[in-house]
Amino acid sequence: MHDIDPANLIEFANRWIELGAAVTEQVAQVIDDPSCGSCWDEGTEHGVNPTAIELAYQRLRGLNGGIDEALAEFLESVAE
Repeated sequence: MHDIDPANLIEFANRWIELGAAVTEQVAQVIDDPSCGSCWDEGTEHGVNPTAIELAYQRLRGLNGGIDEALAEFLESVAE
C-alpha cells in the first residue's frame, strides 16, 4: 500500500472534480496516450482539446508527477 498524505489526496480529488466530466475524460485519454496530439480534431466532437488539457495541467500541476508529465508531453506535442 502506498503512503499517501490524506490531505494531498483530498486536495487532488477536489481539484479533479472541479474540472468536470468533459475535461477529466480528455485527461484520461491523454494519460492513456500522452503523444496523442493527433487526437485533437477541431472539426469533431471527439478528441482531446488542448485548451482543456492546459486547464487541467494548471489545476492539477504539482499533485501527481505522472499526470504532470503526461499532460506536459501532450501540450508539447500539439505546440509543434
